[in-house]
Amino acid sequence: MSKDHFYFSRNDKIVALILLFVIVVVNLIRMPRKITIPEYVDDRDSVSQVTVTYDTPKADTVAVSRRRTDYSRPKSGYERNRKNTLERDTVRQKPVAKDSERTERYPVKVRPSSPLDINLADSILLVSLPGIGPYYASRIIRYREQLGGFESVSQITDISGLPDSIMEWFTVSDSVPLRKVSVNNSTLSELRKHPYIDFYQARAIVEYRRERGKIQGPGQLSFMEEFTERDLDRLLPYLDFR
Repeated sequence: MSKDHFYFSRNDKIVALILLFVIVVVNLIRMPRKITIPEYVDDRDSVSQVTVTYDTPKADTVAVSRRRTDYSRPKSGYERNRKNTLERDTVRQKPVAKDSERTERYPVKVRPSSPLDINLADSILLVSLPGIGPYYASRIIRYREQLGGFESVSQITDISGLPDSIMEWFTVSDSVPLRKVSVNNSTLSELRKHPYIDFYQARAIVEYRRERGKIQGPGQLSFMEEFTERDLDRLLPYLDFR
């Protein structure tokens, strides 16, 4: 009789095993566990780690440290105004530039006792002259390189924007020879680099050389309709017919 009382069928055994598995899973879920989350403090540069222990699996009963940063909420108008005021005060409190720095940015103008050779003056010397700043000093030097040297002080007026009065500060000596253009050996692009030779004049020179040979002198250029008398007058000092 007792033997029949404790007898379990196959289905009863399966149900008992399922209940036992469910009980084990529930106990594992309810076990307390530790979770580490980062806590952001007021200081932006320092972030500390705090450990929070959950005694129960319910999320609504867990005390979790909230993240606090300067960006968690928008800044008020008072905070923005205070920041702008501090930045303005910082700019106002910057130290005054030293005399050397001011001199480098704003060079002292000097009236030379005698005119300077325009073909030898560098940018520092040019900037120190009255009426010439860094922009025009660089334009003078660049134009001098394109020409091959100034043949006359009046050529400086070819640079637009410069007053005629600055010519009194310069002179031209024979210490620096002009860099000349080889009429019979230069290519079309090389001829075009000179400020006094345009594309049509360069092409006329190249075609004449191809059809008739070398150009012997300025007389042959004068027969070309591309060259006027004024063009030849200012260009001849820079031409080499060898």
